[in-house]
Amino acid sequence: MRKIKEIGARILKDVRSYGLGLFMAAVYVLAGYLLGISLCPMVRLTGLPCPGCGMTRAAVLFFQGHWKRAWQMHPFVYALPVLAVWAFASRYASGRDSRLLKWTVAALLVLSVAFYGYRMITVFPHRAPMIYEQQNCLGIMWNVCRRHFYGSCIIFLNMVN
Repeated sequence: MRKIKEIGARILKDVRSYGLGLFMAAVYVLAGYLLGISLCPMVRLTGLPCPGCGMTRAAVLFFQGHWKRAWQMHPFVYALPVLAVWAFASRYASGRDSRLLKWTVAALLVLSVAFYGYRMITVFPHRAPMIYEQQNCLGIMWNVCRRHFYGSCIIFLNMVN
């Protein structure tokens, strides 16, 4: 019983410390879902997929029992449940952070970037999630600037002639 109270106290402490951030992340995810837009800031800004692109869809497919499709969307999704259980057990059950867990997460991030490079070479931009999003901030700004510059050049040339 004492152990359960200690675990509950650790969880409550983290919720108090990170509650606002967790709430804001949940609102962001919900807004993206309701608006039907990509949640990835890199996609929203550049139109290019990021190393984690497809992970959310893969997680949804995984939890729906579509394991093969989840693997095709992003194979690193299978590491998430293992890491979540390991992190929970390490942080809350034992009461300390695991150095091995941190190194494992760092190694997975490096592998994820390498896998991203592989996917950019082999499947971009032909297969989801490795596609180019036309409606991105930089692309829209580029088109506006290009049109403005082109229009200014035409006006200048008309004034010179």
